[in-house]
Amino acid sequence: MKKLVMYTLLAFSFSSLNGCYWENFSKTEKVEPLRLTAPNSIETLIDEVRSATEKGLRIRMTGSGHSHSDVAITEDILLRPIQLIDVLEIDRQRLYDPEETQLVRVESGITIRKLNSYLDSQGLALPNMGGYDGQTIVGATATGTHGSGLQHGPMSSQIISLQIVIDDGRVLQIEPSDGITNPDNFPGILEENADIGVELIQNDSLFNAAKISIGSMGIVYSVVLKTDKKFWLEEIRTLSSWEEVKAPDGFLDRLIHGLPLDDGDVQPEYYELQYNPYKVGGERSMLITKRYKSYESLPIDVDRGQPGTSQLSGLITLLEKPLIWIVDNFQFIAPILVEQSLKSQADDSYKNVSYKIFNIGIVNHTDAYAMEMGFDLSESIAAIERSFELGEQLKEDGIVHSAPVSIRFVKAADELIAMQQGRDTMILEYIMINGIKGDRELFDTYAQTLMEEFHARPHWGLDFKLLQGSEWASILFPEWEQWVQHYETMNPNGTFDGWVTDRLDISMNPR
Repeated sequence: MKKLVMYTLLAFSFSSLNGCYWENFSKTEKVEPLRLTAPNSIETLIDEVRSATEKGLRIRMTGSGHSHSDVAITEDILLRPIQLIDVLEIDRQRLYDPEETQLVRVESGITIRKLNSYLDSQGLALPNMGGYDGQTIVGATATGTHGSGLQHGPMSSQIISLQIVIDDGRVLQIEPSDGITNPDNFPGILEENADIGVELIQNDSLFNAAKISIGSMGIVYSVVLKTDKKFWLEEIRTLSSWEEVKAPDGFLDRLIHGLPLDDGDVQPEYYELQYNPYKVGGERSMLITKRYKSYESLPIDVDRGQPGTSQLSGLITLLEKPLIWIVDNFQFIAPILVEQSLKSQADDSYKNVSYKIFNIGIVNHTDAYAMEMGFDLSESIAAIERSFELGEQLKEDGIVHSAPVSIRFVKAADELIAMQQGRDTMILEYIMINGIKGDRELFDTYAQTLMEEFHARPHWGLDFKLLQGSEWASILFPEWEQWVQHYETMNPNGTFDGWVTDRLDISMNPR
């Protein structure tokens, strides 16, 4: 039996004059819904969805609130998944391969942190993840969260089956056409409750629409993930310069042309870059991160980066307000602070289990937020250099960065509205401490310019309402109309409309 964990619910919701009040983690979005509740079972989830439909109300699930955008929000019925956090049994008699050992079925509200702990205990691991583990698994996947390394797609690519509650309370199990479930052996009932019917749909297009659905096609109850065996990583971080990184036979030249990144036989499976938006000493510094995978256990290192880096990150987290004042009033210091951040991360070798290396650590607790834009891999150099120009232009206008810019690389994806849909992708992530002067103008300048000039695609959870209406959505995402068709089919009564669908001008019952 699940325990009621209302203290977690209260972390993001408060009493107000009108009833409930909810805001996201970064305090960029807030709402007073008619009702805020946390279903504790599939049965209560079905009741909530069916009731909302019958009353003509909207209903959405928020995840852990780590999206900076309005993607999860409605003013009607807002669900928190904080009690849908269990690892579930898999009925293996339903599968084509009952002996498959790397499948894991979980409820939608389990956090990546809890999931990692469970997988580790079973000798398993997520193939890849983003830099934070506080998100729910479905909150992360439904908005397009990703890691880095061109062998891996976004986290949604790890989902191979999902169970979703639609507006009339029915439960659908959606898979690709070659899904893991054998229709001849499918009993048409939920594993946990034989009184609940489940309809199996194996359709590539619908599956690729539902995995990144921005919460608008139903409420996901559970997902089946294809995991990896437990593995370790050795992380090597090297300070370099932009001229070296973009040079013929340099890191980016090799990556773009599909060449080995290293001269030896052992190649990194995961890699990313960070850069200083400003030149220091006549050069623009780049930090190259390479991570090498090992299924054989590696000795665990304690310290990451230069001596004192963890303590420095913790100190920055504690001293955010003074730091904001310093950067706002002495902007000449910003390039030096960012440079020091890059230098402090350089490391000849840091080894740990995979998920502890993917997680960027204590800096996640800084009151900061981010905006991401994704580009065709072939345009990496041009897009990065244009970003340099925009950074210098903003600096002249009195707006400066407070952190390095991250560059990540993700394999082309089949999901219809993924940032990576149909193309290997380079992603620029701009990070700002919350409250630095001009932070939103900085995000808006990068996002609008790069969208218009490169058709860069925004991350659905980190877009700061960039897309208004469907014109640009249909330009940026080639399968947009196909996704909208599935959205309309799965949401005929507007039950799963929300602020984001209103903004995109696709709501079935717009407000």
